[in-house]
Amino acid sequence: MGVTYSIGTTDAGLSSLNNHDHNANGFTPQEANYLSNLCDLLRQQIHKQSSEYFDLTSIWKCSNLLALNELTPSSSSLPPKDADDIEAHLMQQYPQQIEVINKRCQQLDIIVSSSSDTLKAAARLSNTLKQVIRNNDDGNQYFLEFVSNMIWKHGRGCNQHHTLDFIWNVVAQQNDTTTAAAELSSVDIIEFCCQTASLLHYMLQNEDAFNLQSMELNERRDFDSETRIIQALNSSLNEYVTEAREHEQNFAGYGVSNDNTATSSNNCGAGAEGCITKREFSEWQRKVVPDILFCSAVRMFEVLFFPPELPPHLMLQQRQNAKNSIFQKYSRPFPILDSANEFITKTTSNANSGLIEVSSPVFGSNVKSDANNSATTLLSPPIFVFASISRTKLGEKWHRLYAGADGWTFQKLEHAIMGYDGPTLLVIKASSKSSKQHETVTLGAYTAAKWERNKRDFFGVPDCFLFQLEPTLRVLKSLPKMGTRGGHYMYFHSNTNTQNLNPSKKDELAEGLGFGGTVRSPRLFIDCHLEECRASSKDTSFEEGHLGVTPSDDPFSSTFTPSGGASTSSSLHIESLEVFAVGDSETIKKGFQAQYHYRDIADSTLRNARTVDKAAFLGDMRNGVIESKAFAHRGQVDGRAHGCLKEHGKANGL
Repeated sequence: MGVTYSIGTTDAGLSSLNNHDHNANGFTPQEANYLSNLCDLLRQQIHKQSSEYFDLTSIWKCSNLLALNELTPSSSSLPPKDADDIEAHLMQQYPQQIEVINKRCQQLDIIVSSSSDTLKAAARLSNTLKQVIRNNDDGNQYFLEFVSNMIWKHGRGCNQHHTLDFIWNVVAQQNDTTTAAAELSSVDIIEFCCQTASLLHYMLQNEDAFNLQSMELNERRDFDSETRIIQALNSSLNEYVTEAREHEQNFAGYGVSNDNTATSSNNCGAGAEGCITKREFSEWQRKVVPDILFCSAVRMFEVLFFPPELPPHLMLQQRQNAKNSIFQKYSRPFPILDSANEFITKTTSNANSGLIEVSSPVFGSNVKSDANNSATTLLSPPIFVFASISRTKLGEKWHRLYAGADGWTFQKLEHAIMGYDGPTLLVIKASSKSSKQHETVTLGAYTAAKWERNKRDFFGVPDCFLFQLEPTLRVLKSLPKMGTRGGHYMYFHSNTNTQNLNPSKKDELAEGLGFGGTVRSPRLFIDCHLEECRASSKDTSFEEGHLGVTPSDDPFSSTFTPSGGASTSSSLHIESLEVFAVGDSETIKKGFQAQYHYRDIADSTLRNARTVDKAAFLGDMRNGVIESKAFAHRGQVDGRAHGCLKEHGKANGL
């Protein structure tokens, strides 16, 4: 399989060439030497072992052994001739470290065998990597260039297409097709990304996730959720491809090229349903899930070739603080859930109270099902999707501000979110109100702006998007405001918190919270009773796209949508509603500090309102400033005192 992973002439590449501490591939001399030795060691292992026994665990063990060998003093380090020799040599000096490495290999075997789909993905991956390793050239430059491209040493813009090329080769090999196949099964590509994400997640877990005696994961993976998410991603990809092909056909007479007629694989006809080209996948990925490659294959390769650091007490003392260690310290690959109650003061978090359980109808629980209340080691498939949409916007830890269990009232929701000054993610799980068609939908919105109370108009910033997670993933980004058109990003209005001086006058504004549309009919809207969610497909503030129950072609169906491009809408029954504080740790900390300050002011205002000068209050009542009948008798007494009744009597002959 001859694929050249060449590096283009980019600014990042030129800067690396001019940097004396890095080679053209972006590696330091130590990293380049390590990777060259690793390639030699892996090539020897392929020759030593039969092809069927060389797998990801073989690569994982070699990279860990060589990384440990790099930490030893140069006088005692062993040239990488054979993995068994290196292990035997290091075992004499560092038996505990070797024990940890062997456990890591056992754990990887458990991960790979945890599902048939993961096993297939790992087998395809190792088979393709063998062909890269066997490419023997001077100085192993081909291997260094391959690793550089796979872990994006020169940045996303330069290296992303190399990652996609490799994934395409892996999937093509699975289907027994040539690497030049124009079209491949969309679900195979999506599934490979999801399975490499699972590999990444568990490779960075500690030993609590594994049972080495039974060789099983301590927690059973949620295969139902994984299947639904793969279907949601695949449906999104095929929906995008179908629309793109229809657009190309409509404009075919205007010089728009269509590459779907190229040679296709054995399993896909040209333009066949469910089969896509590399260009189509790349365009969909950049638009809908721009971080899916980074959150799966890219980081998995990084962890595979540059292993996570050993436990601190096992790092070699003489190199413990060295900056040039091959072992790397990795951040959490995917976000985890936590409660807003973790923050108990204005400046600190509740670090000593342990993990606060959060059970989400969409994302699952953040604790194990056992009685220890320890953190779960499972990867939530929906969280993987949101990390793929934007790993930078959403951060590593989400703090739940509100859930229906906190109180199913608009006032509870308002209290939970008001004052928090930071990005939030609102997630709704709803179902069709039609008795004939029961379809569950997960949808919501992300916004970087804070919520504002009792707004009778729209507010917010363009840094927001609407989404549908299931059954088909859709991400609808905000549109720029053009004069008076657009800019309707966030909406929050409730008559329960405003004084209506004329109760007989009906407020025509929608009561609840929403995004897009108009003040009378927001595009995505939750009513003030938290019972109904309405969603439509068009407005001037967000990209066009369907939200809610899939429209029906049946004219007698409640979701029937006539042709002609009109906006479709869905009316859904809310089953669960959650709001999460998202973003990096510093952003979340500042957001909660702002909320504490907001609540302090609100509490102070309420206390002041309850503290009244009684003398002034009685004076206001007496003078009529405050309407009351308490002093009405004084007017009557004053009338007698001033002879009003006497004059009235004279007039009547008394």
